[in-house]
Amino acid sequence: MIGVVLAGGESRRFGQDKALYQLPNQRVNNAQLAVDKLSPLCDRVLVSANTQNTPALTKQFADSTNVAVITDEPPFEQRGPLSGIYAATCQSDFPTDLLVMAVDYPYVSVDVLSVLANHANCYARTPDADHYTLAHFTTTREVLRDFLLLDDYRLRDFITEVQQCDPISFANAELFVNYNTPEADFHAH
Repeated sequence: MIGVVLAGGESRRFGQDKALYQLPNQRVNNAQLAVDKLSPLCDRVLVSANTQNTPALTKQFADSTNVAVITDEPPFEQRGPLSGIYAATCQSDFPTDLLVMAVDYPYVSVDVLSVLANHANCYARTPDADHYTLAHFTTTREVLRDFLLLDDYRLRDFITEVQQCDPISFANAELFVNYNTPEADFHAH
């Protein structure tokens, strides 16, 4: 299984790079946190970066043998989470088993990821939301390319319609808080 950290977002609402952001109560930045959680479950972790944070993330993970920083592949650059997932599928000519985690879920636990890892074709659901950027599925570069060529860049559509992923329900929605502003209430955790 390959872990994919989606760290290439523009963080417009956040106002600074979410991947490189370190919460006041955490010892490492969000990208490292995600890698640390995926590493016990995955043979390799790919950090999907953007042009701005690639140098910092490449330096940060330079000594990690099972971590590689990747960037979007043409012709699907800067099209959201699917660009990062497409870049991950370009690393192999074979169907790839992917455990995907967006960088802005700092409280998702290894236990949650383990549940996803143990179910084929699934994504996380809480009582109030579906979390398509926390998912596990096997796909190929060709399958994803064919979908993207339809000009549909919605991760939800790819996960539910193409991959036929099922939701796995988690009761504790607090673990799935997705921070879009640094001023959010981090102190609650």
